[in-house]
Amino acid sequence: MGDNTTLPLHGVPRPLDVELPRWRLVDRLRRRWTSPITLVVAGPGFGKTTALAQAVRANLLEPRGIDAWVTCGPDHEDAGRLARTILAALDAVPEPEPGAPEVLEALRRQAPLDICLLLDDVHEIPGDSPGAALLAAIARALPGTAHLVLSGRRTPDLPLARREAAGELAALRTEDLAFTDAETAALATRFGRELAQDLHGWPALIRLSLCAGPAASWRYAAEEVLHRLAEPVRRALAALVTLGCATEEEVGTVAGAPADLDRLAREVPLVVRLDDGRYRAHDLWAGIVPADHLCAQAVEVLAARGELAGAGRIACRAHDWPLLARLAVELVRTTLSVLPAATAQRWLNAVPVHHREEPAFLLLQAAVTHARDFTDPSIDRLVDRACARMVEKGDQDSAAVALGQAVITAHSRGDLVRLAGIAQRAQHLDASTPVLRLLRHSVNAVLAELAGDPEQALVHLAQAPTSEVPRALSVSTTRFHVHCLAMCGRGREAADLAERMLDDDLARRHAAVARWFDGEPTTTPDSVDSTARDEFVARAFHAVIAASSGNTTTELPCGDPAEKDNPRDAVLACAAQAAVAVARGDEELARDAYKRHLAKWPADIKVAERHLRRFLTLGYVLSDELRERWDNTDLGPSHQKARAAGRAFVRARQGDLSSDLSEAHALCFLPLPWSVELAVRLAATGRTKLGAWLSDHAAVHRKLRDLARDPDLAAGAAKLLATVPTPPDHPIGIEVLGPMRVTRNGVATDAPELRRARVRQLLGLLTLRTVLSREQAMFLLWPELDSACAARNLRVTMTHLRRLLEPGRAGGEASYFLRSDDETIRLVRSDRLTVDLWSFQELGPGEAVPLWRSEPLTDLADLCEAEIAQIRTRHVQNLLVLGELGLVAGDAAEAHHLAERALALEPFEPRGHRLALAAALRARDPRRMAKTRARVLDSLRQLGVGPDPATEILLRQAAASS
Repeated sequence: MGDNTTLPLHGVPRPLDVELPRWRLVDRLRRRWTSPITLVVAGPGFGKTTALAQAVRANLLEPRGIDAWVTCGPDHEDAGRLARTILAALDAVPEPEPGAPEVLEALRRQAPLDICLLLDDVHEIPGDSPGAALLAAIARALPGTAHLVLSGRRTPDLPLARREAAGELAALRTEDLAFTDAETAALATRFGRELAQDLHGWPALIRLSLCAGPAASWRYAAEEVLHRLAEPVRRALAALVTLGCATEEEVGTVAGAPADLDRLAREVPLVVRLDDGRYRAHDLWAGIVPADHLCAQAVEVLAARGELAGAGRIACRAHDWPLLARLAVELVRTTLSVLPAATAQRWLNAVPVHHREEPAFLLLQAAVTHARDFTDPSIDRLVDRACARMVEKGDQDSAAVALGQAVITAHSRGDLVRLAGIAQRAQHLDASTPVLRLLRHSVNAVLAELAGDPEQALVHLAQAPTSEVPRALSVSTTRFHVHCLAMCGRGREAADLAERMLDDDLARRHAAVARWFDGEPTTTPDSVDSTARDEFVARAFHAVIAASSGNTTTELPCGDPAEKDNPRDAVLACAAQAAVAVARGDEELARDAYKRHLAKWPADIKVAERHLRRFLTLGYVLSDELRERWDNTDLGPSHQKARAAGRAFVRARQGDLSSDLSEAHALCFLPLPWSVELAVRLAATGRTKLGAWLSDHAAVHRKLRDLARDPDLAAGAAKLLATVPTPPDHPIGIEVLGPMRVTRNGVATDAPELRRARVRQLLGLLTLRTVLSREQAMFLLWPELDSACAARNLRVTMTHLRRLLEPGRAGGEASYFLRSDDETIRLVRSDRLTVDLWSFQELGPGEAVPLWRSEPLTDLADLCEAEIAQIRTRHVQNLLVLGELGLVAGDAAEAHHLAERALALEPFEPRGHRLALAAALRARDPRRMAKTRARVLDSLRQLGVGPDPATEILLRQAAASS
C-alpha cells in the first residue's frame, strides 16, 4: 500500500495557449489535503476545470499526496459505470459489478499517502440517480487518508451537513472563482487588448471577448469568432459541442468530413485538448453553435461508445422522439435484467403523452417495472403490446428484444407456462439476429427440458449464440446450460462451464454442487444472493450433501413432497426428506417417501424420471422399481458413478464385496450411515481403508459404536474401532508463535514431555510442514547419528509426543492427531486441534496479529531459519496493514504503535517508515515528526540509498511541519 505516487491523470485539460496562472485559487485548493471534502461550485465558464487542473499540476511539482481525476458525464448516473471510471482513475482493477465498497477499498490502498479524488462536472450526475447514491456512500465512509473534490454548477445533493458542521468541508464558489480586476487586467495585457465592457469577472466570457477583439458583448464576440471560421472548422466545432468530449475520428464521423481538432483548439477559445488525447468544447458554445442537424450522427457515435445516457439526453433535448425510441430499445437490449432504471425513467418522463403508447416506450416502461418488481403482472401486458406492435411494423429485431425482456421476467418468476408461450411466438420471428437466435434456441431448450429430454435441450443450447448477445441474456442461458448438463449426468462439464463462463456466487454454488454429484468432495457456498426459487433448490441439495457427513436439517427441508404440484419440485422435496431420514437412521421412512412419490409421479413420466436421476443413489437403494429401471438405462458419466455407488452398497448388503468403490465416491453418493455400514462390511474382510478415510468425521465413531451392537456388523465395527482413532474428549491447542505451549480444553499443560527439546522440535517441525518424512526428521534432529540410532531416537520422541498430545489414550491405540507410516509422520488437521501458526497463516491481519506473542519456533531457529523469517515477514506486513487501516480510520496513535512494532522486527522496512511518518504527520506532533524523520534518514544512510518517491513526499511534509 501507498508506494505508488502517481496515477494516470486521464481527462485533465492541457494548459491553454494563453493561460492566466491563478495562484490564489491554487493556494485555496492546496487545502484539499487538510479537508475531507472540497466543493467547487459555480456556473458555466467560471474556470472551475482550469483551476483544478492548475492545482493538480502544482501538486506534481511539490506533492502533498496523489491526485486522481474523473470527468463526469451523463452516463455516470449509472453507479456501475461511475465506479468503474473512478477505479480506472485510481489505477485499480475493477470487479465485474463494482460499487462503493470497491472504490473505498481502492482509496484505502493508497495509505499511508493521502489520495485526492477530483470529480469534475459532477452536476452531470442527477441527484436521484444510482450514481449520486454511490457518491453519497463514498462521502459518508471516506477513509481518513482520502479527500474528495466535487466540482460542478450546483452543490451536489449529498449528505454533507455533518461534515460542514464539523469543519470538514471547504468550498470555492462563484465569488471566489470570478476574476479580480487585477486578473482581468493581466489577461487583457497578455492578449494585447482591452475589454470593451464589464463582464463581472466571468472568466470564460472575458477570454472569449478578448479573443474576438473589441466587442459590445460576449455573445457578439462569440459570433465574431464563429464568423471568422471556415465552414469545415465551424462544422467540427458543432460536432464537438454535440458530443461533449470526443476524439478527432469521432468528430469527423459526426461532421461528415475529416476534422483538424488541433487547428480548432488553436483558433477557437474555450476548446481544449485533454491529456488522454480527446478534445472538449466549453458548454458556453452549446447555446451559440447550431448543432441540431447533427443529433442523429452524434447519437450513433455515443451509442457505439456505450454512452446511451448521453445519447438519450441529446435526443430529449432535440425532442427527437423517434430517435429516443431507437435508443430505448437499445437500452433494454444491452442492459436486460440490469437496466439503469433512473436513466430509463428520466427518458419516459421526457416523452410527451401522445408518444408514450409507441412500442419502444411500452417496452421501456415494462423494463423499468421489472427492475422495481418483477412480480408485477403489468409487465407481461406491456411487453406483449410492445411486441405485437413491433411485429405489425415489421421490426423483427425490436420484437426480439421485447421477447428477451419477456424471457427474463418469466425466468425470474419461474413461470414455465409463460416461457412456453414465448417459445411459440419466437417461432414466428425471423431468426437473423443473434438475440432472436438465442431466444429461439433457449426457449426450445426450456421446452425440451420440461418434456424430460435434457439431451435435446443441450442440442439447442449448443447452437445458442451466447457470445454475440448482451451478458444479461447470456448469463441466464448459460445457467440453464449448466443445469441441463447436470441433468444429463455430465457434472464435471457443468462445473467447468459454470466456472469458465459465470463469475458470481450463485455460479460458484452451482459448480460446487455439480462437482459433488460427480463424486468430487468440495465445499459449497453457504449463502448467496439469489431468488426464492434458487434457494428452494439449494435447500434440497444441501440436505442431501449434509447427509453424507451425518448432518441433518429439519425433517422436511423443502416442505411436504405431497404438496408439490409438479414433478421437478416434488423430486427435490422427496430427496431432501429421504436423505434426512437416512441420516437419522430411519431408512423405512425414506423408502416410504420414495414409494409415495412414485405413486403420484410414476417413473414412466419422462420429466419426473429425469429429475429423480439428480439424486440417483438414493433412489437406486430405496426403490426396487428405480433400481431395475436404472440398471437397464444408458446413463451419463456422473449418474454412472452414482449408480456404481448404489450397486456397491446394495451388493454389500447381499454379501458381495467385490465392488471397488473409491472413498470419495462413498462420501459423495452415500449418506453417512450407508458409507459407514459399507466400511464396516469391508473391514470385516480386512479392508479398513474406507473406514480410515471416513474417520475424520466425528459422526462416524458414533455410528460405529451403534453398529458394534448389531450381530451382523459387530466384527467389522469392532475392527474399525480398534484401528481407526477415536476423536479425543477434549480439544488440543498448540501455540508456537512465542514460547511453545500446549493446551487442553484451553488450559496450558505443564506436561514433562514438553520440557524435552527434541519433542518441542519435532512438534514445531510438524506445525511448519504438517507432513514430514522420517528421513527429514532424523536428518534435522540427529544429523550426527547413524540411521539406526536416529530411527530409534525418533520412535522414542514420537512416543513422548503422542503422550503429550493424547495423554489418555491407551498404549497400542492409534493416535488421532499424530499419524505415521513407514515413510511419513503427519500432524492431522481436525476440529479438535488448533495450531496458532495455521490460524495465523489463514486469517486476515486483524485476527492474525493478536496470535503473535513473541519470536516463533525458537527451538528451530538454526534448523528452519528461512521459514521462520517468512513467518516474521508476514507478521510485519500484517502489522503494517492494520496500521494503515488505523490511519485511514483517523487513529494516528494506533497507527504509530503498530508502525513501531513492525520496525522493531524489521528496522529497514520502507513501508514501516512511511507509516511512522504518516502517523506523526496525522498526530500533528512536531517533536515526533522530527524524531521519525531523523530515524528514516539514518536508515537510508545506513543502506546507502535514497528515499523512494512515496517516502520522499512524506519526508518533505515532515520537514515542513516539524
